[in-house]
Amino acid sequence: MQSDIVDLIERVRRRLADIERRCVIAGPAAEDAVAAAEERLGTSFPPSYREFLRRYGAMGIPADLAVVHDFCGLAADDPATDVVSTTLSARAANQLADHLIVVGKGANAAEWFCLDTGRAEDGGECPVLLFDPAANQIDQIFYDDFGAMVREVLEFVDDTLRNDGPPRD
Repeated sequence: MQSDIVDLIERVRRRLADIERRCVIAGPAAEDAVAAAEERLGTSFPPSYREFLRRYGAMGIPADLAVVHDFCGLAADDPATDVVSTTLSARAANQLADHLIVVGKGANAAEWFCLDTGRAEDGGECPVLLFDPAANQIDQIFYDDFGAMVREVLEFVDDTLRNDGPPRD
């Protein structure tokens, strides 16, 4: 994971701790756990997502601070943020396509942010789409890749926390 994203995650984590707000990190996932998740989901994860899983596992921040509040990953103790449980449930209940992987939740879990592994680029990165489970359809491409999603969401949170209010233009 790029060092600027790691620094950003750590800065947001400290700022949330300072104001006693939720920031849950599942903890690093072992390579065999990442490989097992890929096998269960029938796909390969893009490099930025694999690195996130290896370093953080999964991450949750307060829902009122960002469009994405749960970064799904490998969190077996929390099926709501476990990428395998969440994606397999979405495939069963919402006929989510096999090439989509739920990696983020927003609007109190009423929006899913999905990696579109069917659109992987040469380096293995793929776009993140917004899926509306209520309408049972893809809404739009929201981020260029998983790393961009983490960066954009947490930069917004960081600005909000630093300014004690919404970011200023």
